[in-house]
Amino acid sequence: MSDRSVFTDDEWKAVTEAPLRITLALVAVGPHGPISVVKEAAAGARQMARPTEHGPADDLMAEITRAAEGHEARHDVQAHAGKTPEEVVNQALGDLELAARALDKLAPEEATQVRSWLLDIAKAVAAAAKSITPAEQDVLDKLTATFGPTSAGTWPT
Repeated sequence: MSDRSVFTDDEWKAVTEAPLRITLALVAVGPHGPISVVKEAAAGARQMARPTEHGPADDLMAEITRAAEGHEARHDVQAHAGKTPEEVVNQALGDLELAARALDKLAPEEATQVRSWLLDIAKAVAAAAKSITPAEQDVLDKLTATFGPTSAGTWPT
């Protein structure tokens, strides 16, 4: 089982910020009011707190969750305040590329489990509103492409 030691400091930062960046990207494109924002953020947090079924990356995902809940990760995500939704999404997707590449360092089963968990977070955030807008679907499609096939050619399940 892999742990934080598999990653460089920059990779670990990208991996631990991935759940927050995913949530941020989807919240940024949603046409909603404050209650919808709270619902979406809560859905992302709930999904982050209860990862997928038991698998080889459970401990790693728990470690990612603990780090993502830390003050530093929240502060870094808050740095996007004041940007347009497109800027927020583009920066989040760019930052998520490093996280996706870092996951290639994991054993294929672990990488697949973590990638699926991250996509589950995205789906939970998008589904928290009454319907998924075309802009949210576009972000979901881009996230699926980002966390899609690994260098080993495996797809998240």
